[in-house]
Amino acid sequence: MKRLLVVLTALVLTGCNSAQSANGTEVDEPVTMTDIKALIGTPKAQTVESCKVLPVGKKACGGPEGYVVYSSETITNEQALLDAIYKYNEKAKEDAKTGYSTCEHIPEPMPQLKGGVCWIP
Repeated sequence: MKRLLVVLTALVLTGCNSAQSANGTEVDEPVTMTDIKALIGTPKAQTVESCKVLPVGKKACGGPEGYVVYSSETITNEQALLDAIYKYNEKAKEDAKTGYSTCEHIPEPMPQLKGGVCWIP
């Protein structure tokens, strides 16, 4: 009986760690802008060349919803950031198929360095 309880507990705990679709396959949790900003942290840099800009989101008429800036000097896991933005953008593409947007073109901003922190206007 105790062994059955241990096995059931393990199964319940395993199930709590990942979401599953109706057909039983694992589904990644959606990435939010909060997740992306947490990966970026405070983009501190010594030179503006360390400031990098990436497009995020997708408008229904095309183009990104906006941009984020990060510092190559302070990012702890750049690949994790790129993966998160990719997942965010893929979800935004799906959402854009049935959504509306302003169709306003947002040009890629040039990063700036103010007080040792990267930012975009």
